[in-house]
Amino acid sequence: MIKKLMVKKSILPLLLIIVFMFPQLSFSSDVDFPLVQSFSYFPYVKNNMLVNGDSDFVIDFGYSNIYMFNYERDVVNDFETGSITIGYRKSVLRNINVEFYLRAGVIYGGVMDKLIVDFHKLIGNGEDGRDEFPRNTVNYQYKDVFTHNKSLIISGPFIAGILTNLYDGKDVDINFRASLGIPLKEKEGLSTGKPFLSTGFIFLFRKNKLAIDMSIYGSFFKIPDWEEPQNIRSRMFFFNLHGAYKKIFGGLLFRSTPFRNGDLSNPAYQIYFGYKISDFVSISMYEEIPPMDTVSDVTFRLIFEF
Repeated sequence: MIKKLMVKKSILPLLLIIVFMFPQLSFSSDVDFPLVQSFSYFPYVKNNMLVNGDSDFVIDFGYSNIYMFNYERDVVNDFETGSITIGYRKSVLRNINVEFYLRAGVIYGGVMDKLIVDFHKLIGNGEDGRDEFPRNTVNYQYKDVFTHNKSLIISGPFIAGILTNLYDGKDVDINFRASLGIPLKEKEGLSTGKPFLSTGFIFLFRKNKLAIDMSIYGSFFKIPDWEEPQNIRSRMFFFNLHGAYKKIFGGLLFRSTPFRNGDLSNPAYQIYFGYKISDFVSISMYEEIPPMDTVSDVTFRLIFEF
């Protein structure tokens, strides 16, 4: 990818320290990048089991700046996204929780381009490729499949699933999650229109005020009609290492990609850190780390839990 924010090797150990020193029950959701999210979406914010008919409700607001393009300029992702994901979970049996998620959002030109360019200049990276396209506009293209230059509405998917406990220890729990994603609308770059099945295991450690969660998911779907089967995988994977001590939390995200070739074949890596303002509200910031081809430049998230 042409656009690369050069990360010095000396910074990487610091990033890893942040991840593991701030390893909360409130969890990070998916990596923002609509082209990859059009295949599947991982909306999970909480991993603990509910019991005795309890329920909870989560509202997850996200805002991201996304910028990448390939050498040929026939793959372009230059825009900002605002999204809301609503989640509802309920304990229905002794060891079964049901959960439902619905996502909506917007892709538009945004307001952050100048701020990001100024920051890049401050650290010596110049325009960092952001002079290729007009600022604060939508430039969204995937080869000859689609070109979007106007604001777009993201609707869906609707996701229904179950969460169950496999092992209940003193400090360690192991949970299993399975869900079915149902697209509400098919549109190139936003949704393939194909349903997807996601399954995963969650490992939870709780000790006093320290909480560490590790989740691993796989998602499986049909290849869309607009791409040749040899260019797309019918699966992708998501990993989240998340930890918290008291009100501070952070973690590391990994998400693979269904694309087999070019810059879009590179997986996404992202670190995040945040603060739990109260029992009901948390804020967090997400930053990309190399190779930075299928991930947002920066994401801000505000989560309400009820």
